[in-house]
Amino acid sequence: MSNLLDTVLTRRQALRVGGVSLGGYWFLPLLQPQNVRAAANTKLRGSARFCIFVMLDGGQSHVDAWDLKEGKWTPPDFDVREAKPGLKWPMALYPQLSKQLDRVALVRSLEAWDSVHGRAQYYVQAAHALNPALQKEIPPIGTVVALEQAAKRKPSDTLPPYVAMNVTQSQAGLLTSGFLPAAYSPFHIDTAVSLSSYKIEENTKQDFARRWQMLKTFDARLRNDASLQAKAYRDYNDHYEGAFRMMMDPRTAKLFELSPEERKRYGSTVTGDAAIIARNLVEADAGTNFIFLQQNGWDHHKDIYKQANHYKHSWELDAALANLIDDLATRKRADGRTLLDETMVICMGEFGRTPGDITYLNGRDHYQYAFTALMAGGGIRGGRIIGKTDETGSKVIDSGWGTKRSIFMEDIATTIYSAMGIDYSKTIQGTPSGRQFYYIEPFATQQIIANREISVLFS
Repeated sequence: MSNLLDTVLTRRQALRVGGVSLGGYWFLPLLQPQNVRAAANTKLRGSARFCIFVMLDGGQSHVDAWDLKEGKWTPPDFDVREAKPGLKWPMALYPQLSKQLDRVALVRSLEAWDSVHGRAQYYVQAAHALNPALQKEIPPIGTVVALEQAAKRKPSDTLPPYVAMNVTQSQAGLLTSGFLPAAYSPFHIDTAVSLSSYKIEENTKQDFARRWQMLKTFDARLRNDASLQAKAYRDYNDHYEGAFRMMMDPRTAKLFELSPEERKRYGSTVTGDAAIIARNLVEADAGTNFIFLQQNGWDHHKDIYKQANHYKHSWELDAALANLIDDLATRKRADGRTLLDETMVICMGEFGRTPGDITYLNGRDHYQYAFTALMAGGGIRGGRIIGKTDETGSKVIDSGWGTKRSIFMEDIATTIYSAMGIDYSKTIQGTPSGRQFYYIEPFATQQIIANREISVLFS
C-alpha cells in the first residue's frame, strides 16, 4: 500500500486493514475527509467549457467496433482495413469516423462495475452506484455541472444549463436533479417528435407573454411560498420560468431549425438530429454547458449481425458523431478557437458485449470487464489509442494511463469535472438522508479506489 493513488481495495480488504489499527498510518488516508485531502492538491485543467456525452444505450460491442477483434465470427463485409498503422478498423461500419481519427482518442481500458442495464446506466449518468435508499437523492453529472456553472451565467443566457436528448428507452430513466434544485434538472428533448413547439411565431409572442403574466398573477401565492411543502410547486415553477425565457428568446428557433441538407449529412436520423442540436447549443453559447445525447438500441443479444442491428446503429452513429466532431473542429469563435477546442466529446455505452464467438442466438450478451470509449476535444490530444485488451477483447492487459487498474466511470467523471474547471474533490452537506454527497464517491460499488483525472488524454 505504498502508493494509495494506485491502490484498489476491496471492501473486505479495507475492513481487514482497518481492523489492525483504525488509527494506523497506512489506513489514515482512507479516514480523512476526501475533499480536505484532495482540495490541497487538486489541479484543475479548465480546458473545456462544454461537454457532449453520447450514450450508447444497451452497450456497443467493442470487439465489433472500436477495439476490433477479428475471428471466424467477423462478417466479411465489415471491410476491415488498417485505418492507421496498427489500427484495424471496420470501414464498412464507420467510414466517416475513420477520417476523424486524428481528432479522437480511443480509450480501450474501460471496465464497468455492473452488467445489469439499469444499474450500469444509472452509474454512467451519476458516477455513483445505484443505492435504492439514495436513488432519488443523487444528482447526475450534468446537474453538478449546471450547479457549478450557475455563477457564470450571463443575463442573456436563456438556455437550460443541462440538456438531455432521446433518453426514451433507458432502463435507468433520465436522472433528475436529485436533492439539488430542480433548476439544474435536465431539459429533455425527444427529436423523434416535432421540434416546432420550441418556436413561437413573432405575431403571437405578445399574447403568449400576456397570458403567462396573467397565470402568474393567479397563483402568485404558491410561487412565492418558501415552505418545504411547496418545494414541488417551486420546482415546477423553475421549469416553467426557464421554458418561458427560452421560448421568448429569438435565438431559440434557429437552434431547432434543421435544414434538409444538414439532416442528410448527419444521417437523417433522430440521433443525427440530436447531434445537430447539440452542435447548435454549443455554438450559441447561451447557457447550456452539458449535453447528454442518447442513441438507443445497442442491446444485441440476438442476431447482432443483421442489418437492422449492429450495422444500422453503427451507420447512424458514424454519420452523427463524425459530422459533429468535424463541425465542432471547423467552426471558430471570434478569438480563433474552434468549438472542439472548448468542447469535450465522450461516446460510450454502459458496458461492452461478450467477446469471442457469438452466442447460440447469434448475438452478444452483457460484458463489464472491457469496453471502449471514444473521446475528443476540450484539450484531449487525438490520434491515439489508450489502453489495450487481450487478443479476444476479454480483459484489459494494459490500462494505458499509468495505473495498475482499468478506467471506471468515476475516473471519467473526474476528467469531465477537471476539464470544466470544477473541483471534483468537493462534498455537499445537508442532504435529505444526512449523508455527505461526494462529487466523486471514494467508495465505489465493490472497491475503494483513488479516483483521478485521466491526464494521459491531454499529454
